[in-house]
Amino acid sequence: MEYEKLALRVSAAKAGLKPVSSPVVQGASGVEHRFTLLFSNESSLYGFDFYESVTELEVIKSFTKKYDSGAFVNVVCLSGSVTDAARSLAATYGMQVLSPKAAETFFVFEPVAPQSAFS
Repeated sequence: MEYEKLALRVSAAKAGLKPVSSPVVQGASGVEHRFTLLFSNESSLYGFDFYESVTELEVIKSFTKKYDSGAFVNVVCLSGSVTDAARSLAATYGMQVLSPKAAETFFVFEPVAPQSAFS
Protein backbone atom coordinates (compact mmCIF):
# COMPACT_ATOMS: atom_id res chain seq x y z
CA MET A 1 0.00 0.00 0.00
CA GLU A 2 2.91 2.39 0.62
CA TYR A 3 3.97 2.26 -3.04
CA GLU A 4 0.42 3.10 -4.18
CA LYS A 5 0.23 6.01 -1.73
CA LEU A 6 3.54 7.38 -2.95
CA ALA A 7 2.55 7.03 -6.61
CA LEU A 8 -0.73 8.87 -5.98
CA ARG A 9 1.11 11.61 -4.07
CA VAL A 10 3.52 12.10 -6.99
CA SER A 11 0.67 12.19 -9.51
CA ALA A 12 -1.24 14.73 -7.39
CA ALA A 13 1.85 16.93 -6.98
CA LYS A 14 2.37 16.97 -10.75
CA ALA A 15 -1.23 18.16 -11.09
CA GLY A 16 -0.59 20.99 -8.63
CA LEU A 17 -2.45 19.47 -5.68
CA LYS A 18 -1.14 19.58 -2.15
CA PRO A 19 -1.44 16.69 0.32
CA VAL A 20 -3.47 17.40 3.45
CA SER A 21 -1.31 16.33 6.39
CA SER A 22 -4.25 15.20 8.49
CA PRO A 23 -6.64 13.47 6.06
CA VAL A 24 -9.74 14.23 8.13
CA VAL A 25 -12.63 16.43 6.99
CA GLN A 26 -15.53 17.55 9.11
CA GLY A 27 -18.72 16.99 7.14
CA ALA A 28 -21.84 19.12 7.06
CA SER A 29 -23.32 16.72 9.62
CA GLY A 30 -20.52 17.45 12.08
CA VAL A 31 -19.05 13.95 11.68
CA GLU A 32 -15.31 13.75 10.99
CA HIS A 33 -14.43 11.62 7.95
CA ARG A 34 -10.97 10.05 7.64
CA PHE A 35 -9.48 9.27 4.23
CA THR A 36 -6.42 7.19 3.42
CA LEU A 37 -5.14 10.15 1.39
CA LEU A 38 -6.51 13.66 0.94
CA PHE A 39 -5.34 16.36 -1.48
CA SER A 40 -6.47 19.93 -2.06
CA ASN A 41 -6.18 22.85 -4.39
CA GLU A 42 -7.65 26.32 -3.93
CA SER A 43 -11.23 25.14 -4.32
CA SER A 44 -11.58 21.36 -3.99
CA LEU A 45 -10.72 18.35 -1.86
CA TYR A 46 -9.84 14.96 -3.36
CA GLY A 47 -10.17 11.99 -1.02
CA PHE A 48 -9.03 8.42 -1.58
CA ASP A 49 -10.02 5.37 0.43
CA PHE A 50 -7.84 2.25 0.07
CA TYR A 51 -9.34 -1.21 0.56
CA GLU A 52 -7.97 -4.72 0.00
CA SER A 53 -11.15 -5.69 -1.85
CA VAL A 54 -14.21 -3.67 -2.81
CA THR A 55 -17.87 -4.61 -2.51
CA GLU A 56 -20.93 -2.38 -2.37
CA LEU A 57 -20.28 -1.85 1.36
CA GLU A 58 -16.93 -0.11 0.76
CA VAL A 59 -18.46 2.02 -1.99
CA ILE A 60 -21.31 3.10 0.31
CA LYS A 61 -18.82 3.95 3.08
CA SER A 62 -16.84 6.15 0.70
CA PHE A 63 -19.97 7.70 -0.82
CA THR A 64 -21.16 8.71 2.64
CA LYS A 65 -17.89 10.60 3.11
CA LYS A 66 -18.24 12.18 -0.32
CA TYR A 67 -21.81 13.30 0.27
CA ASP A 68 -21.19 14.72 3.75
CA SER A 69 -17.76 16.28 3.17
CA GLY A 70 -18.19 17.64 -0.36
CA ALA A 71 -14.87 16.08 -1.40
CA PHE A 72 -14.34 14.30 -4.68
CA VAL A 73 -13.88 10.73 -3.47
CA ASN A 74 -12.55 7.64 -5.22
CA VAL A 75 -11.75 4.14 -4.03
CA VAL A 76 -8.46 2.31 -4.59
CA CYS A 77 -8.68 -1.48 -4.58
CA LEU A 78 -5.30 -2.92 -3.69
CA SER A 79 -5.96 -6.54 -4.65
CA GLY A 80 -7.97 -5.98 -7.81
CA SER A 81 -10.89 -7.87 -6.27
CA VAL A 82 -13.88 -5.68 -7.13
CA THR A 83 -17.42 -6.92 -7.58
CA ASP A 84 -19.26 -5.81 -10.69
CA ALA A 85 -22.03 -4.47 -8.46
CA ALA A 86 -19.50 -2.33 -6.55
CA ARG A 87 -18.06 -0.90 -9.76
CA SER A 88 -21.56 -0.13 -11.05
CA LEU A 89 -22.63 1.48 -7.77
CA ALA A 90 -19.50 3.63 -7.68
CA ALA A 91 -20.25 4.87 -11.20
CA THR A 92 -23.82 5.69 -10.16
CA TYR A 93 -22.40 7.76 -7.29
CA GLY A 94 -19.93 9.58 -9.57
CA MET A 95 -16.93 7.72 -8.17
CA GLN A 96 -14.34 5.36 -9.58
CA VAL A 97 -12.87 2.14 -8.24
CA LEU A 98 -9.21 2.34 -9.19
CA SER A 99 -6.63 -0.38 -9.48
CA PRO A 100 -3.22 0.42 -7.97
CA LYS A 101 -1.88 1.03 -11.50
CA ALA A 102 -4.74 3.42 -12.35
CA ALA A 103 -4.15 5.31 -9.10
CA GLU A 104 -0.58 6.04 -10.22
CA THR A 105 -1.82 8.08 -13.17
CA PHE A 106 -5.14 9.34 -11.81
CA PHE A 107 -4.13 13.02 -11.97
CA VAL A 108 -2.13 12.72 -15.20
CA PHE A 109 -3.95 14.41 -18.04
CA GLU A 110 -3.09 13.69 -21.63
CA PRO A 111 -2.98 16.76 -23.84
CA VAL A 112 -5.76 16.88 -26.38
CA ALA A 113 -4.75 17.68 -29.94
CA PRO A 114 -6.53 20.75 -31.29
CA GLN A 115 -9.37 19.91 -33.66
CA SER A 116 -10.26 21.99 -36.65
CA ALA A 117 -13.87 23.12 -36.69
CA PHE A 118 -13.87 22.42 -40.43
CA SER A 119 -12.62 18.82 -40.49
